Amino acid sequence: MLNDKNEMMAMEDRLEEILSRGIELYLDGLPASPSRIVERFVREDTVYMPDFVIDEDGVLTQVRYDRIMEG
Repeated sequence: MLNDKNEMMAMEDRLEEILSRGIELYLDGLPASPSRIVERFVREDTVYMPDFVIDEDGVLTQVRYDRIMEG
């Protein structure tokens, strides 16, 4: 969980940069904006793991944040 405003802003800026390069962002299997992803990190006491999806040429095409289930 992000607890510092500077961390939140840095994460959102990084996600905006990734999105501007044409890389798709997903949160729990659904397309999501950088602000939505950061909002989830702030409001939930849950761990999300990024999964970096590359195509057959080794080019990053998606970043998928999925909730890690404990138990």
